[in-house]
Amino acid sequence: MRVILDGKRVGTRKGNGWLACYSENKAYFTKRGLNKRTVLHEFYHHLVEMKELELPERIEEKQANSYASEFVKKS
Repeated sequence: MRVILDGKRVGTRKGNGWLACYSENKAYFTKRGLNKRTVLHEFYHHLVEMKELELPERIEEKQANSYASEFVKKS
């Protein structure tokens, strides 16, 4: 997974700016989004893609949040 600090490629959704996004083995971050929790969240998306798991988007997002939260708690 490549980590790229380029807020222009992160994109936006209605009214709220995203801090990061993962696409095609690359994780894009804004300066504000480049923190441990957000990097771990996007890394989870990378793991799902590399293992070729088919998860509904809502479930994958929930699991990515849990993964990042648990990891940060333990460190």
